[in-house]
Amino acid sequence: MAKKRKIGLALGSGSARGWSHIGVIRALEKREIYPEIICGTSVGSIVAAAYASNQLDDLEAWVKTLEWKDIVGFMDFNFKGGGGLFKGKKLFDYMKERFGESEISSLPKKFGAVATDVETGFEVWLRSGKLLSAARASISLPAIFTPVLRDGRWLVDGGLVNPVPVSLCRAMGADYIIAVDLNSDLLDTNPPSIQSNEESTQSTVPEDNENHSNSKDPSFWTATKERITSSFWGKDLKDTLEKEKDERPSMIEVISKSINIMQIRITRSRMAGDPPDVLLTPKLGYMGLMEFHRAKEAIDEGFASVERFDSMLKDI
Repeated sequence: MAKKRKIGLALGSGSARGWSHIGVIRALEKREIYPEIICGTSVGSIVAAAYASNQLDDLEAWVKTLEWKDIVGFMDFNFKGGGGLFKGKKLFDYMKERFGESEISSLPKKFGAVATDVETGFEVWLRSGKLLSAARASISLPAIFTPVLRDGRWLVDGGLVNPVPVSLCRAMGADYIIAVDLNSDLLDTNPPSIQSNEESTQSTVPEDNENHSNSKDPSFWTATKERITSSFWGKDLKDTLEKEKDERPSMIEVISKSINIMQIRITRSRMAGDPPDVLLTPKLGYMGLMEFHRAKEAIDEGFASVERFDSMLKDI
């Protein structure tokens, strides 16, 4: 009798695009594919934690209720410095209250998360201790969330060193790895300056605008700016800032896009040396960094990404 394959699932970084991991798992379950080893980087670690602790149903139900106002409400601004715009405490306190806090060693599935030691640049594999604490360390996107002190090391986002944790899955015993890369379509390889007039008038946003955008909702960063300026400096300064809009990318945009470029390059390099057996690539490049309220369309695209690779999954 052939030895049963031990399937590993490597869930990559990608901020709000990470809810698509839920759709990937649902599509795999539909095909009766149940990974035993679940590893995640950054937002992938949150979904991996929910799946490994048998709480994916609860996570999915919650994220589908999120609106942009809820996202802004979770952002506890860090005005005292300390390495990040947001502390992340409010969000993770809520998650602990809603989902509880488990020990990684007690989980029904093997779990691992990736973080980065900000002092040494070393890749850190989190495979023991508190589950949500590991996920919090893994999502510490530089300049966005404050770093986490764990075992005497200051940890930041694992996407800086290992955006799609194939190597961690393999080290934990997986002999067949399904990986999910959320960053494959982020770079604009056809900038407007080199497109024809006809091409430049075509939208890069998916055609189903009703599902992919809502013009009535302000963007996350617009809402955040309004909250800051209205709460702390009043309407006059807010109006002045609105009149002084600059066409240059904002600081947050520059940071997030720079990190995206870095992660794409690192992913390509690591995949070349250590490829997964199946690589899934949900197409969500149009989705903003913090648009976590767009969970349904992200989940749907995650499900669709598995459908596109259906033939590769039949022999598992």
